[in-house]
Amino acid sequence: MPTNDPGIGGAAGRDPDLDLGFTVGLSMPFEESVAWAADEGFDFVELLLDGPYARERIVDRRASMRTTLDAGGVDLVVHLPFAVDPGSPFAPVRQGAVAELVAGMDLAVDLGAGTVVFHPSSDAWDLGWTATERREFVHAGLDDLVPAARERDLEPCLENVISGYYDATAFPELLERYPDASMTFDTSHALLAGMDEPGMASFCRDHADRIGHLHLVDTRGGGDEHLPVGMGRIDFAAVFAGLTEAGWSGTATLEVGTEDYDTIALGKRHVEELLAPA
Repeated sequence: MPTNDPGIGGAAGRDPDLDLGFTVGLSMPFEESVAWAADEGFDFVELLLDGPYARERIVDRRASMRTTLDAGGVDLVVHLPFAVDPGSPFAPVRQGAVAELVAGMDLAVDLGAGTVVFHPSSDAWDLGWTATERREFVHAGLDDLVPAARERDLEPCLENVISGYYDATAFPELLERYPDASMTFDTSHALLAGMDEPGMASFCRDHADRIGHLHLVDTRGGGDEHLPVGMGRIDFAAVFAGLTEAGWSGTATLEVGTEDYDTIALGKRHVEELLAPA
């Protein structure tokens, strides 16, 4: 791991209040994943509504999936599909995207989730639309999506992206515009957008009251590799220190690009070692 500073919680006199989960991979059976999560002491799983878990493919399974979660004592965070473009420059397409994401919110409610994650981004062609126009397309989608989530008693956690206007460096502007929205802070996305670990710590400390969810993702720096914590170059001790200083509490997902349970468990162990009292 790229740090020699264990015991972040001990340094601050207490442990951060962090509920830990992992992303269910597209080829991971849901029931098996939830049972394993319960056995390993995870608090929740995060489900991306795409591929085999796309809304239309699982809507008829919602009752059995909710039963599985309840039986295991495992909570759920829902990640709405990022391939759907709520910032499309074409109004009918944007309206359709918003409708799909809202339908995903309804499914999230049925599954017992309290948090939905989605990207405040636009796929509008940068040669055809100005940066200001692309930003306004994002706002047009969020103007509907943020209230829709709150109306369903869901916490809308907008995620900082790598490219596009709302990366980590520009995110405070978005938080100011949408006071009812929360944030998903993605560590890998922040690094790849040019924010180093001291910058991440400062951001998390300054905006802790608006961060509702974390994506704990490691990378070696060449791309968004979705590595488990401790397998890349990110100094998570510094990031956690910023959160701890602010007294942050919330959910944190190991959003890893593996479906190997042992590797996911290794990432969990690294997080726990960092947060263990000295």
